[in-house]
Amino acid sequence: MNRRPAGALAGIAIVFLLTALGGAAAGRPIPAGVLEVPRPVAPTHDVVRGAPGAVAARISATASSQRYLVGDGSEATIEVSVTAACADLCTAAEPQRIASFVGTLPHGFEVDLLEVQLDTPFQLELDCGYGAEACYYSGEDRIVLSGDEEVDRDGATRDFVLAHEYGHHVAQHRELPSPFASAIDWGTERWASVEGVCQGRRLGKLFPGDEGDHYYEDPGEAFAETFAHLRFPEMPVRWRYLGALRPTAASLRAVEEDTLLPWRGRTGLVLSGRVPARGEGAAVESIPTPLDGTVTLRPIGLHRRGYELALRSRAGRLLHDFRLRATAAQTDFTVCGQSRLRLELRSRSARPTPYKLQIQRP
Repeated sequence: MNRRPAGALAGIAIVFLLTALGGAAAGRPIPAGVLEVPRPVAPTHDVVRGAPGAVAARISATASSQRYLVGDGSEATIEVSVTAACADLCTAAEPQRIASFVGTLPHGFEVDLLEVQLDTPFQLELDCGYGAEACYYSGEDRIVLSGDEEVDRDGATRDFVLAHEYGHHVAQHRELPSPFASAIDWGTERWASVEGVCQGRRLGKLFPGDEGDHYYEDPGEAFAETFAHLRFPEMPVRWRYLGALRPTAASLRAVEEDTLLPWRGRTGLVLSGRVPARGEGAAVESIPTPLDGTVTLRPIGLHRRGYELALRSRAGRLLHDFRLRATAAQTDFTVCGQSRLRLELRSRSARPTPYKLQIQRP
């Protein structure tokens, strides 16, 4: 996962901070500007990390934690932590309010795994990087958020930012079919298929998991922002991500379905019938493939002479062709934006013969 700038920037900031503090302890003056965190190459609103560094761990160690009901009518709870400094200085460090708001977000089983940590603005920059409004530690299911109630330059409230981070939390606990990477990088399965993430990646327009120079072309970030817009459809928050990923009715519906009814894996079907004799045409089948991912075709009990199978798009463009024999185990094809596959099966026998294909699709 190529989550770059904030982690590197926080590390630089920590080195500067510890060096400066060490100098002060020795009686040496601190140079002007040494405590400033350098700006990233590209602005980042938040960052996703695997695990906290040493300074972030020290900040977290000062926090007091408790579980709070989310108030969705179930017994679901989340853990809310408030750092010692935030408990003294923050203006809106209200754990139950945070938990109750999370309960208003679309959520599933992942809600019980969540921890929200409230920081002071200074701690937030050490935890998340310069300019970041929040961050998500995927390895710890933890959102780090400001303990102050603020509205950012794009019109996003703290609740909107928290909803964005919860979108990352949802994606962290959703599966994608092979050959794709994690949903926290690509977005969830239905959303990524609706938004054409696979095609965008192949065309070099989308960069899953890259929060460096391509932060705004990272579909994982666009997914999280779409999740926030699902909760706040009327909030006039500026869309900074790739225009092609701007929320639509279809993408918002996909986010909601992926959250409430997670994709559980591929489904199977069996096609069977008779194929004409060699040279007399083909048996034609059409299967819908609304979701991207690997489609597996496995022959069952084929005639020893075998078959030739061609896969075409809805428009008839040849996508892949291969020979199937009785000894063939299976063949795979990656659906990347094709909403339907046309299968043309031709026999190599001089007589019409039966066929059967077992298919697994996303």
